[in-house]
Amino acid sequence: MLDPVSRFNTEEEEPMTAMRTVGIVAATLATTAVIGGGAYWLYKRRKKKKDDELADDDDVVLKDFEDDDDPITPDDIRPRGGFMDRNTLPDDVKQEFIEAFGGYAPPKDEILDNLTQEDVILFGVKSEPVPGYPEVREEILTAKVRTVEDTVIRARISEPEEFSAHLGSYAGHGFRFGEMVEVPRGVIIFAARPKPTDVTGYGKHGRPAGTFESSHVTKKSYDVHPGTPYDLVMPYITDDIEFHVDRAMVRFELVGTKGLHQQIVFKEGSMHGDVTLRALDRDPKTGLVFVARWNFHIEP
Repeated sequence: MLDPVSRFNTEEEEPMTAMRTVGIVAATLATTAVIGGGAYWLYKRRKKKKDDELADDDDVVLKDFEDDDDPITPDDIRPRGGFMDRNTLPDDVKQEFIEAFGGYAPPKDEILDNLTQEDVILFGVKSEPVPGYPEVREEILTAKVRTVEDTVIRARISEPEEFSAHLGSYAGHGFRFGEMVEVPRGVIIFAARPKPTDVTGYGKHGRPAGTFESSHVTKKSYDVHPGTPYDLVMPYITDDIEFHVDRAMVRFELVGTKGLHQQIVFKEGSMHGDVTLRALDRDPKTGLVFVARWNFHIEP
């Protein structure tokens, strides 16, 4: 859910003051869709065919396997893309905004100047064709604001993306959940402030960006981003389990549990680089007992 940061301007309306121009009506939003999942619902009706989601058996689908033993995709065919021109949004996409929010007009600089870390922005990305993947994907992503600059808004992608990786003959755009991006002001489609929700504990930060088994079992190190929820697979959970990191400059939040999944978020401002997180069971008789260990590399 989103609260109004401002109200949409149309040609018939007089300009509104800052923080009143993006016009997200919460009640309308609730009856149409929650802006999330990269706001993919706006594009769901466009160029959507069942065979888009399935690769032929003869196709070689190359993905990034950064967290396992498979080879990394070569640079010349790695998923990559750029920002979409908001002035060329298809009419049916604009109509979705009009139906959901009562109008369509990108936020002006006075709106962007007043964004805070409570706010999110929406922007479009477009994949770049690479050898073997000639078809283009387009997607609208949601990102949480970190800093407001003169020409860009620095924000962290805050919802799962659909088309970051290659699929079938379609090239992936390479923008991934959790990554920090510098979004040019001129491509931002939408700005909003999420409404508080009743969700507490597990899931309060949204869906996890990854699920990780203990590194002492998998022998892997996992790439993670601050401000992004991840699930740790626990062998068991008790009230006496404690979590410890081996670097003082790394801060984290234990969000909650679901079954044998413990959700965790590394705080913004945590020092980047390698860190080990250990789960220890404080047994009243024997003291601290090793439960599991995860090796992470915290990315910007």
